[in-house]
Amino acid sequence: MREIVIKSLEDSEANKLPSLPHILINLLRACRDDDICFTTISDIISKDAALSAKVISVANSPVYGHARHLESLKHILMFLGLDTIKSITITASVKQFFSRYSNEKSLFLKDFWKHALRCATIAKSLARLTNYKYVEEAYIAGLLHDIGKLVLENHAEFDYSSIAHSTYPDQKLLDIENESFKITHDDLGARLLEKWGLNELISDAVRYHHASIEDVLDADHLVKIINLSNTLSLEMADQEELAPIQFDASVKLFDLSESIIKDIINQSSEEVKTVARSMDIDIGSIDASDNDKKQVTLAQEVRDVALMHGSQLPLQADENLSVYASIQKSLMILFGIQKSLIFSFDEESQSLSIASKQALTNNRLLRNINIPIKSKSLLSKSLTEHDIKDSFSVAEDHLLAIIDQQIIRVLRSEGFLCIPIINSNTNNAIIVSAVDSSQCSNLLKNKNLLSIFSSDAAIMINKIQEQTALQHDLLTHKNLEIKNKAREIIHETNNPLSVIRNYLQILGKRLDSEDPAQNDINIIKEEIDRVGSIILRCADEFDEEENNSNQALNINELITDLVGIFKLSLFTTHHIKCELDLDKNIEKVYVVKDSIKQIITNIIKNAVEAMENSGKLKITTRNINVSGKTFVELELEDTGPGIPGEILKNLYSPIKSTKGKGHSGLGLSISKNLIDGMGGSIGCKTSKHGTVFNLQLPKYIKTN
Repeated sequence: MREIVIKSLEDSEANKLPSLPHILINLLRACRDDDICFTTISDIISKDAALSAKVISVANSPVYGHARHLESLKHILMFLGLDTIKSITITASVKQFFSRYSNEKSLFLKDFWKHALRCATIAKSLARLTNYKYVEEAYIAGLLHDIGKLVLENHAEFDYSSIAHSTYPDQKLLDIENESFKITHDDLGARLLEKWGLNELISDAVRYHHASIEDVLDADHLVKIINLSNTLSLEMADQEELAPIQFDASVKLFDLSESIIKDIINQSSEEVKTVARSMDIDIGSIDASDNDKKQVTLAQEVRDVALMHGSQLPLQADENLSVYASIQKSLMILFGIQKSLIFSFDEESQSLSIASKQALTNNRLLRNINIPIKSKSLLSKSLTEHDIKDSFSVAEDHLLAIIDQQIIRVLRSEGFLCIPIINSNTNNAIIVSAVDSSQCSNLLKNKNLLSIFSSDAAIMINKIQEQTALQHDLLTHKNLEIKNKAREIIHETNNPLSVIRNYLQILGKRLDSEDPAQNDINIIKEEIDRVGSIILRCADEFDEEENNSNQALNINELITDLVGIFKLSLFTTHHIKCELDLDKNIEKVYVVKDSIKQIITNIIKNAVEAMENSGKLKITTRNINVSGKTFVELELEDTGPGIPGEILKNLYSPIKSTKGKGHSGLGLSISKNLIDGMGGSIGCKTSKHGTVFNLQLPKYIKTN
């Protein structure tokens, strides 16, 4: 029984811890001010234990990748960012507005806030005075030292406020807590801080802040600071004199004089009063009417927030995260769900698969999961029925599908909650949240809020998809403009380079073969050829992405581009005339552009080298039908001397060719392999009058 009670308390959500309405009012107003600076908001949060606990638990959650390396509360707040802090503030205010309220609770919260802030400011002073290196750490430990009391107070089945607000001595209060809850607030607070990711030194300081002086004499420095800070922050009947316990603790733990301790206490009291005045908190009053007014004001502020956001919860869209990661982040802030998976619905396959990329790293099940929408899985039922479902109610009837059981093991949780994301009756995705039975029960009590969250998530996904589609269209249009302009420049550049090379050819013939200028002309020719090669590479660069993937390709356009480039670098040099006979009604082919370009280039280069210094190359395209299937035939015919018989027998084998030094003889072998891989064919006819290569490429078939 004790373990069940303790687990229930430990699983309490940080975002449900209560704060004084005065604090929340100030914070809500600050968040509404567009001109407010980050420092102002962080100063308000750092003066309240509950809010500080909220941001610490969020920053150290799996969604944020843990921030325990951050040294101060301000660093944590900066790490989270202003938008997240606003979301935490609004969520905390909404939840407190709907939580139970009583005068006793308000008085308890006021005393709690005052004592926590006194302890924190005293701890900071003691840290500086005793040369403790981590002053901010001491402040956080002091502020959160009684956080366990807030959890106990939040326990609906027990009226903790009246007990904690009484004048019981510390040990009596601890005994009552142990008897009622099977755990004391100091131990509970330490366990929570450990769970939220704070280091062991802080949790130990919280755990032992009620220990006797003798027990902490040999303890860690921070433990002694928080123990003494708690003792010094207790308000005694006569504030002019130190209580014996305060004086003894100061002397025994740090050998501090009475005058120094009085200065520290007085300084802390003044600081608390200053903060209280700034937030309109009357710390000296026990009149509940002030608290009632503030509760009404908080209700008005929450109403204003609701009007500003419509009926929506403050779902947070983060431009630095994917839409799904943003949804997971908001789930954690709003509902305390630490771990979740998101499955997207694919309309074509009518199935669910993992959408959250963070989950794909190591788990093979998630990487390969595919759940048919008509399956027995709870995920499918939740999405098709447009209803929030949980694994616990199904498990009771022994109806949990195997895939659902596997997901529970992947999540390493007791069970899960399914939240469908639906927009205009269109299935978008489904959130699967890791929960235990207690957390699931609490979440289902706020089913209407979960439904609002689901609607907001669907709107967010829809907006992101629309923006992504628009950006893609704009980018595609822009890239097309750039590519067309590049092709235009390449073709325009070929003409003057061809003219220059022809003049050099003529000039070379006019000069004597032994003239020294011949060498200069040859160098210029080589450089022009190099420019032609650079232009060819530039054309390839612009098409790099589409070159390496299967696509619907107009083979006529590719041939026209290649011939335009080779006109400068090959045809003009070797006095080759190129004739094109391209069928305008040619079908598109489904090929890898870079591969087909390489094949055509290989055949053209072989033809040019075979024709040596003159000849004709004819390139023809046409549609043909082979055994009822449509192919595009590409024919390349040259007027060279033909291919010798001994080479023709091994034409597509990777053997050494007779082209001369520097040729590997692999060109046609590679071309044959590439054509076969496309589902096409290649053939060759040769005679002493020339050679013809026929390429048959499969027609592109459009699929929906």
